Amino acid sequence: MQNPKFPTYTPVKKKRLGKNPNVDTSFLPDWEREVKENRLREELRQEWERKQEKIKSEEIEITFSYWDGAGHRKTVKMKKGNSIEQFLQRALEVLRKDFRELRSDRVEQLMYIKEDLIIPHVSGF
Repeated sequence: MQNPKFPTYTPVKKKRLGKNPNVDTSFLPDWEREVKENRLREELRQEWERKQEKIKSEEIEITFSYWDGAGHRKTVKMKKGNSIEQFLQRALEVLRKDFRELRSDRVEQLMYIKEDLIIPHVSGF
């Protein structure tokens, strides 16, 4: 029996909202985008390493002075990536030709001094 005053109640189905294609979702995780970004990062890292190797392989001429009461200016050619120890070794080889007193000296006994900067042969630079 139905009461004509009160109609029967039929439940209303809730509408499920769909995805809005106009919403910016770039902040959400996306596997494909991450793969592309990782690939791009790897390519940029390799390019940076190639540029660094190219820069390190360039030769520069370094003028230095040996001081024994008078300044004796000499020059050596070095690659940019070489260490202070390698520079001092090359400088010692050049100086040994002219100064007999340096024939028994070792690189460990030398240091590079430029104005107020003093760099020993084992430097973290």
